[in-house]
Amino acid sequence: MNRTYLMQHVSRHLHTLVRCYSAAWEPLEVFCARADLQDDGMESILQTWFSGKESRGEIPSHIPVFLCLGNHAVYARIPAGEILFLLGPVSFSIPVEFHWQEPLSLPEPTFLDRVPVCDFHEFMSDVLLVANLFTAKCIREETILQENCVDPQIRQNLVREHMKHTFENRENKKLHNPYEQELREFSGIEKGNLEELESSLREDYPGEIGCLSPNPLRHMKNRGIVVITLASRAAIRGGILPEEAFSLADSYIQEIENCNDVPTVIHLFHSAEYHYAQLVHDHEEKDPADKLSNLYTEKCKTYIFSHLHGRIRVGDIAGELNISANYLSEIFHRYEGVTITEYIHREKVKLTQNLLTYSEYTYSEIAAYLGYSSQSHLGRQFRKHTGMTMYQYRTRYGRH
Repeated sequence: MNRTYLMQHVSRHLHTLVRCYSAAWEPLEVFCARADLQDDGMESILQTWFSGKESRGEIPSHIPVFLCLGNHAVYARIPAGEILFLLGPVSFSIPVEFHWQEPLSLPEPTFLDRVPVCDFHEFMSDVLLVANLFTAKCIREETILQENCVDPQIRQNLVREHMKHTFENRENKKLHNPYEQELREFSGIEKGNLEELESSLREDYPGEIGCLSPNPLRHMKNRGIVVITLASRAAIRGGILPEEAFSLADSYIQEIENCNDVPTVIHLFHSAEYHYAQLVHDHEEKDPADKLSNLYTEKCKTYIFSHLHGRIRVGDIAGELNISANYLSEIFHRYEGVTITEYIHREKVKLTQNLLTYSEYTYSEIAAYLGYSSQSHLGRQFRKHTGMTMYQYRTRYGRH
């Protein structure tokens, strides 16, 4: 196992420190790609906390443990056979609750300003990578989350509420609407049969939909999310490309979240059902050759989406789809109205906007992360699509 390369890979990916120790917490190796990130004053504090808690049996010794300092800086202790890794500090772009938290003693006043912000799932992915490379038995994400984040009381509350809810429904003779109606509803979408869908939605039963929240508006929004999700899956079974179905679901759900009244929410999720049914209906009417061309276009977009973090070549996409680059370029332009290269730049600029808003990455780091040859190359594309420089955009919209 090339331990040094692994440490460098994780450090560069999360832009943070990675330390390695013996099982007795003797320092073996340390790496950080960032010259500005030092936390020397924290090391002895972290060693004392982790080793003390483990010796007293207060934290598990066989799986990664996360320590959150002052709700700002998170460190992960990762057991790896005969050695230990200490990863961090990091912070997250969304709130995450941790079992183990301690007050934060700053090594220096500007320390928090340099703690990298990352996506929690990317952080978890690197933790799992390090942990599982050194163990014969696979450590699952769910196990780590349960030990570090999930309050055990939640499951007890769930069981208690379920028993209470079931008892009250039996006492009051309250039933849910029949499952057969739901089958007919989403069968209409899957077949692109708008009449069948409309007929199923007109059916009347004495039962209830079920309570998804004590707040009426939140209840209806939750119901809308469920309906749209099921409708999108029915449309996929009916032949609609997954990426198209998922994107449409995202749009409707985000619009529902912006609603402030129940009638509008109901209108939106029923509109989504008819929208999906119409898509399937139109898909069935297409010429087979046209369906194939559209399939290539959507697969091309999916490839681009999953490779945005590097350099993308049209030839590589065509090779993945087993068609010629010229043919792919022709059909993509016909369906999307832009060239593949222009589409790639457009999507990379969208991701750049997100990074400028929510992360502290430098402009050159973002350019390298997205596969651009230089910061100026990305800068030209960014200004072309947004009318602003990256500095102007971050100054106006940055949230850190």
